[in-house]
Amino acid sequence: MTDWAYYNHLYTSRILGLPQDDAAAYRRSSPIYHAQGLEGALLICHGMIDQNVHFQDTVRLVQRLIELGKKNWEVAIYPKEDHGFRHPWSWSDEYRRILQLFEENLN
Repeated sequence: MTDWAYYNHLYTSRILGLPQDDAAAYRRSSPIYHAQGLEGALLICHGMIDQNVHFQDTVRLVQRLIELGKKNWEVAIYPKEDHGFRHPWSWSDEYRRILQLFEENLN
């Protein structure tokens, strides 16, 4: 999730209220509005059929990172996965990427 305004409104409104009532709370707590501060490496893994966090959320963040000229990030797309991955090949790929991120960035 990168922008609470596009997330499940029933869930989010219990925590932040409605976007039209408290836009500032949504901006303060949504990572997309802080992307300019990204300094380290970032790995985004997202299932394309995620019914919880919609894929467009990742697309919006990727576009923002491109616009900001950020360099040390990667996106992995899993076309057959929902919010909780189910296929062993997806888990294997995701964990391989996480391990690689750790090995390259945590000394």
